[in-house]
Amino acid sequence: MLDIWIWIWLAVVCLSAIVEFATMQMVSIWFVAGGLVSLILALCGVAYWIQIIVCIVIGMALLFSLRKLSLKYLLKNNHEKTNVDSLVGTEHKLLEAIAPEVAGSVKINGVVWTAVGEAEETEIKAGTLVLIKEVKGNKLIVTKKGE
Repeated sequence: MLDIWIWIWLAVVCLSAIVEFATMQMVSIWFVAGGLVSLILALCGVAYWIQIIVCIVIGMALLFSLRKLSLKYLLKNNHEKTNVDSLVGTEHKLLEAIAPEVAGSVKINGVVWTAVGEAEETEIKAGTLVLIKEVKGNKLIVTKKGE
């Protein structure tokens, strides 16, 4: 009977780890720890019902005490701007003037972007430094620097 519980706890540890890697919810990972402790108990010949209780108690205790903390520090979202979002807030020189209902252009890293004023009645002369306020599709919404 001892041998079967070793295999059961190995299965619990492996399945809990696989589920955690698949879901990344920081729920089943705590039962890996409980399963490992129960595996050690099985190797020492402790009664199976004690192994089961220990696995459940350790898994639940870790789940309720560490999940929130681990989510906060380990799985926090990185809010660093990337790709097009990184253009917002940057300043560039206007290549072509912006007039009401006429788009201008801005060259960024060798790519020419269409630029329009933040307000429809905006007029900005070519060569003016503009601040990118927003990106809508393939157009940059800009204002004069300092406005």
